[in-house]
Order: sequence, then C-alpha cells, then structure tokens
Amino acid sequence: MSKEVIQDVACMTTTPELIVAHGYTAEVHRVWTEDGYCLEMHRIPHRSSSNPVSNEYLQNSMETLSDTIRQKPSLSSGMSKPPVLVHHGLLSSSADWVLLGPEKAFAYALCDSGFDVWLANARGNAYSQHHKQYTVNDKEFWDFSWHEIGYYDVPAMIDYILETTGHNSLYYVGYSQGTTAFYVMASERPEYNAKVKAMISMAPVAFLANQRSPFLKCVVPFHALMKWGSLFCNMHRWFQRSKLQTKTLSGNVPSMLAKTICISCLNLVAGFGSNQLQDSMLPLIFEHFPAGSSVRQIIHYSQSIMSGTFRQYDYGVTKNLKLYGSMHPPNYNLEKVKVPVSIFYSENDFLTDPNDVQTLADKLPNVIAKHKIEYRKFNHIDYLWGADAKTLVYNNVVKMLKRM
Repeated sequence: MSKEVIQDVACMTTTPELIVAHGYTAEVHRVWTEDGYCLEMHRIPHRSSSNPVSNEYLQNSMETLSDTIRQKPSLSSGMSKPPVLVHHGLLSSSADWVLLGPEKAFAYALCDSGFDVWLANARGNAYSQHHKQYTVNDKEFWDFSWHEIGYYDVPAMIDYILETTGHNSLYYVGYSQGTTAFYVMASERPEYNAKVKAMISMAPVAFLANQRSPFLKCVVPFHALMKWGSLFCNMHRWFQRSKLQTKTLSGNVPSMLAKTICISCLNLVAGFGSNQLQDSMLPLIFEHFPAGSSVRQIIHYSQSIMSGTFRQYDYGVTKNLKLYGSMHPPNYNLEKVKVPVSIFYSENDFLTDPNDVQTLADKLPNVIAKHKIEYRKFNHIDYLWGADAKTLVYNNVVKMLKRM
C-alpha cells in the first residue's frame, strides 16, 4: 500500500472495515464462553467482488463499508474450505493479521490459499469486552490471565467454528500468547486435541527463563508491585485503546523523533536491529495496537520469567493451597498436547529465546517441524508487521498447513 492509502485506511477503526476495504468479505461472529464472556471473531471466507484498496473505494462512507460486513453467521460460505483459527498475542487483536494489506497480510495469504479464515479476539481486548454479569468497569471482569483464555476462550471459539462450518476439526495458528493459550487448552482440556488437525506455533511463548527484553528485565522484578496495585489501587487492565492513541499516534506520527520513540519502544520488547518495520506503517499499527489486556496476564508472564517454568497462576501460598492443594501452582502437562505442532522461531526474538524454544520442543510429544526464520535479525513483532513476513514466514506456514 502507498503511504497515502495507509493514512486513509488508518482512519478505519475496526478489523472488519479493514477487511472490506482490502477487497475481502468480512463476517462478525460472537460466541459466549462457559464463564460468561462474549468473544468477537472476524471471519474471512473469501475475496469479495470488489477490488483491493483504491483511493476511490476508500472515499466511501464508513456506513457504506459497514453495510458490506455480515453481522450474522453465514452457514454456507466457506464450508468446503478447511477452517483455520488464528490467535493473536498479548495486547493485540485480530487487526494484526490484516494491517499489511492485500498480497502481504497473513490472513489474506491464508484466504488466497483456500482456507476459511477465523481471527480470534481474546477476552478483554478491544473487541471482546462484554460479560453476562460484569462491565469493564468491574474488577471482576478483569479477573483472568492467559490461563482462562486457554481454558475457556479457545475451546469456545473452536466449538463455534466447527458447529458453524460443519467440519469435525480445524487448523490452529497461534502467535506469542496465542501459542500459550493453546498449550493451556491442550494440556488442561485434552479432549480438544481431537478437534485440531495441526497447530502452527509462531514465536511460541511457554518457557521464558532466557528472554532478553530490556524492558521486561526492568519491569518483571516489580511484578509483586503490579499485583499490589491490582488489589489495592483498582488497577485491573492495561494498555486499553484510547483517544490519545487514535488521534495522536494513529492520526499523525509527524516527526522523526516521534517515529524513533515508537519504534524504540517496540524494539525494547521485541528485539533490536531488524529493518522489517516500515515507518509508514506506524499510523496504522498504533490505530489498533495496543488493544488491551488484564494486569493478571502480564503478572502471569512475569511469574513465568521469574520461575523459569510453565505453570498456572501463583496466587500466593494461602490461596494456592486452597485452589491447587499445594504451596506452588502446578505445571502444565505438555505431554497431553497430542496435536501435531510446527514451530517457527527466530534468533533475534528477545521474548522467545532459541533455548526456551528448544525446552518447549523437548517437552511437546508431537513436534513435526522446527523452522528457524532465515533472516537473522527477525524479531518478535516482525511476524506481524515485517515487510518480508510473507516470504520469510507466511508462505512457509501455508505450505506446512497444506502438508499437515
């Protein structure tokens, strides 16, 4: 996309609107979890009759775009295609998979290759903020970590997709926290292994003992303070989408200083040295990222870094004894993850160190491939917005899915 087109698309505030603007069919589906959360999924069953982004097309009103988004389940479209559920990472949403636009974005690479694409949105992000009993202003709404996302959200989405499409199983592609949630589900609810043909792990996050992020190395030692703030200062959610984000960061990133600050903040977490993130993408990225999370998701990852293990949430000795029957939370039993797994990782990813990836691979019983990204400086966010992500990652993922 040209710089002008990117700026115009950045004004569109939802993933379905982006999908329609890019010349694909968009559907909005909502599913309820066992514990009362409403999750919004975005489906791309096929290309539409409209051409991909053009200046004339983008001049249509937002209402016209909204009219072309299907708000109810379409039982017939895409039924002959194998469904694939794609799950985002921490602080992210379904938008990550379409921001690069036609011919480049991961969601479109899957759709163009004959898959029925379903984009997940975990509880608490910008698209999944409804509950049967609580509002986002209630602390009870945010009483979850990525354990609940894996235990409740992923199974609910899988069941909904299979019921809607009539298929008996689907493919699952997870990125970062999307992989964490899958490993939670497959180990804690092993009956769902039979509902997943194969799983792709991009930048898998389970073991974090060797993470190299300067930002996390500064923040993690204070995870007890985060827990205190959550309990006593009513701080239960972090990094929600805001007017500042929409009007300032996404509307314009005018100066080189502002661009440098934005990229440096991302690289402090993801890894330095990569040339994959283009400055012109920043307005579009910060229109949709960050999309929000609970404080407990971040605390849970901090606990993983400190302990060097992949285990359930640590509530402290008293509550651990009550919930788990032991002083320490139990480890997730990865031996129960029977689904064939293909792992994609990179050397310059500060979050998923190759040593931690190997620890995960050694514990999973059915790893059929472990693929290192050829570009040595490829970092954690390049899986989402890298200029060469399609050739370095997406094409290989599609090939792997077709073989699995």
